[in-house]
Amino acid sequence: MKKASFYMGPSEIHGEAIVSLKPLSFLGGINNATGVITDEKNDICGQSIAGKILVYPFGKGSTGDTLRMLRMILNGVGPTAIINHTPDPIHVEGALISGIGILFGLDDNPCDFIKSGDKLRIVDGVIFIEK
Repeated sequence: MKKASFYMGPSEIHGEAIVSLKPLSFLGGINNATGVITDEKNDICGQSIAGKILVYPFGKGSTGDTLRMLRMILNGVGPTAIINHTPDPIHVEGALISGIGILFGLDDNPCDFIKSGDKLRIVDGVIFIEK
């Protein structure tokens, strides 16, 4: 169980984690029509984030990321939640506008204790790993 210092989203979220150990950009790094990671330098390139809880250390975005995140949700291929160690203000804004749950401000880097495939339950900013 880990508690985030910032959480915005539904009171409870369930889902499978997909973890990138590298920072992500939604502009040019993720196909917003399919939800597939396209950044060839990313460790989860070729995998889909659709309907998953996306965990990555921090964003490396541009202002276009906000609209790309919204477009992914409108296309039905966005993540259900985002967990970061260090928040990117653009990704926070994009998550809030898109209705994607977002957590950050954990004592530990979430990439160190959450693994791709883990079943997560987030309740009011507290992360439970149900393996």
